[in-house]
Amino acid sequence: MGTAHIATVITMIFASLIPSSCSKVSTLSKTAAKPDGTNSIVIATNARNLGELSLTNHYETCIQLGAGKSCTIRPNLIDRKDLQLTMSLESKKINGHTEGLIVTQVVAREGKSFEVAIGDMNLTLTPNIVSN
Repeated sequence: MGTAHIATVITMIFASLIPSSCSKVSTLSKTAAKPDGTNSIVIATNARNLGELSLTNHYETCIQLGAGKSCTIRPNLIDRKDLQLTMSLESKKINGHTEGLIVTQVVAREGKSFEVAIGDMNLTLTPNIVSN
């Protein structure tokens, strides 16, 4: 046998050993949490139920949410029952300077409860339009 032939055989033997030495072991089964038989409910601490809000068409209403956050709602009546609500969530630092401002618009039905996520807040409310 020639030297080239021996080198080829040795290379093929080592090449066949490489796939068996590089095996991936799943760590998911070792680290997966095991159910303990209890039910748990996660409640978002930033969820607020504002209840029924009496709003006046084209006039802003400001609601203090605590922790330096406030939500300003400006309703615009689209038709007899549908509203476009412009909602802005403002958060302030302790010194009173604005830290963040998020504005969103949603279309809602008067008298119907709905939920909206603004930034890290989940707000639930039922808008009602009162005559001026």
